[in-house]
Amino acid sequence: MYINIGNRREVLWDDFLVDKEGTTAKLTLHKPTKKERVYTFDKFWESKGVSYFSYIKWQGEYYVYYTSGIPCENQPQLTKDFNKETRSLRALCLMKGPDLFHLERHNVGFYEIDGSRENNVIKLQCTNGTFEEELDNFFVFLDENPDCPPDEKIKGIAQTVNHDKIFPGFRELWCYTSGDGINFKLGWKLSGADEPFAGLFDSENTAHYDKEAGVYRMYVRGLHMDYGPAVTANEDGLVLKHMEKSLARDGIRDIRYMESKDFKTWTVPKRISYSDKDDYPLYTNGIKRYERAPHMYVGTATRYTERKAWTPNYEQLGGPVNAEWRKDRIKIGPRIGLAITDAVFMSSRDGLNWHRFPEAFMGAEPEHDYNWIYGDVYMMYNLTETPCEAPSKETELSIFAEENVSTSCKALRRYTLRLDGFASYHADYDMKTLVTKPIIFDGSELSINFATSAIGFVYVDILDETGKPIEGYHSCELFGNTTDRTVYFGEGKDVSKLAGRPVKLQFTMRDADIFSFIFR
Repeated sequence: MYINIGNRREVLWDDFLVDKEGTTAKLTLHKPTKKERVYTFDKFWESKGVSYFSYIKWQGEYYVYYTSGIPCENQPQLTKDFNKETRSLRALCLMKGPDLFHLERHNVGFYEIDGSRENNVIKLQCTNGTFEEELDNFFVFLDENPDCPPDEKIKGIAQTVNHDKIFPGFRELWCYTSGDGINFKLGWKLSGADEPFAGLFDSENTAHYDKEAGVYRMYVRGLHMDYGPAVTANEDGLVLKHMEKSLARDGIRDIRYMESKDFKTWTVPKRISYSDKDDYPLYTNGIKRYERAPHMYVGTATRYTERKAWTPNYEQLGGPVNAEWRKDRIKIGPRIGLAITDAVFMSSRDGLNWHRFPEAFMGAEPEHDYNWIYGDVYMMYNLTETPCEAPSKETELSIFAEENVSTSCKALRRYTLRLDGFASYHADYDMKTLVTKPIIFDGSELSINFATSAIGFVYVDILDETGKPIEGYHSCELFGNTTDRTVYFGEGKDVSKLAGRPVKLQFTMRDADIFSFIFR
């Protein structure tokens, strides 16, 4: 048996291509590098915090969307159509610019806020009887379905609340449509309410159109409990009122998959599975295609960890300002002050079965006043390829994450990662090997994304499918640090004579990392 990789880039984030018996190098997660703070959110309509960033590139500009909280005790014009007392309203806001580093709030003048219409609020939380548009987790994507009507080309999805329904069926997932990325109208229900229990949706739910498969794929938040009084919720699909407390206390946040041909009729959300068997809470999934290797999905999910009681460690965690802030949050709800979040990295080849690294991908940084808290390192949806700092001429991945800087103000900070650099097969000073399973490739030369130390090295050998070296295909010594190094075998680089026949690749390494490879 062999794997036909053609001329696609193969990233080394899992063991799918790896011959485990011949491999001694270790699959290793890499963390992004913390960079500059790019935006601070300090306007009146952002004073209750901002969250859930997503962006699209539309008509030559970047449209960045986020939700915010507006104090409304003295803003009667905002609550005149709201059918209950509320201290704040959620809003959907828009920034625009030529790239992600030069964005400006797009003043639309839709709402009078704090005595002025100069703001970038494009939609405001509202109610219609018992149906409430919460806008708490609005996610926007560009619909790449060629049959999509122009006035629905930009879609949003968000949780709504149906107050006529029982727990947790009052949560529904609805879509919004737009033809210009600014004016969104309420569309139709996607899932939830009186349907079988499948998702809670109170997180950033993500969606995209898969052009190859001709289907829409959506990843939503769910909740499960495999023991205790609510276990029947997983068996018969019904959640009853008496289960509410046990689910809220002991239920585990999860990520679920839905599929649709027309964005209207959806499959029931199904829990995705992981390579490891640990069952810990994950949400705000960040799942997307990886453009450099589009057969791969990546996810940067938030991991929720809740300790059940206050301890002396909390008094010291982040210092006294942090401790006082937590105590204030505990007054709202104990878990809000006790919970902590970080982020994990996971990848998939089919969108349902995921290789997940248990170590933190982001978070767990040295303590300061406003980290190590609930809501730490929520990431903006999407990855952006940006130039590296001079004098390097390569590009890298920029990742943007929320940063808590005060109780009433947040910021967006940039992190960077080398291309394909989420994980690698790593060798320390003791020499190690990475051997692939039999593959068939299409191309005439091999390029690798790798890094070594000055004393480190990589050698590449092409083997036949039985593991025997093929004469003439032992590489020269490779050393350096680049995302694109052509492999020479002796004085030549042409491997076209081996295209179409099953072969193995063997990487012999010292103090080195292999991130990806591609035949061109």
